[in-house]
Amino acid sequence: MDLALKKIELINWLSMQDDDMIKKIEKLRKSASKELYENRMNQDIESKILRSELNIQQGQVYTQDEVRKYFKNKSTK
Repeated sequence: MDLALKKIELINWLSMQDDDMIKKIEKLRKSASKELYENRMNQDIESKILRSELNIQQGQVYTQDEVRKYFKNKSTK
């Protein structure tokens, strides 16, 4: 059975369900979405931490004053 047919069957089945079942399915969907989002965010954060640590090791760091001056110059252009 292909995915499109499975989706159609699921939609047909959902149309026959009561409010309680729909709420349970919605809760499951939200939980799965939240878990996926949190996993993706954790991976992004870990990647940024590793990149930041590498920048520090390579001496690619700036003082707060240097950052302020950089953005001040950007805003005046």
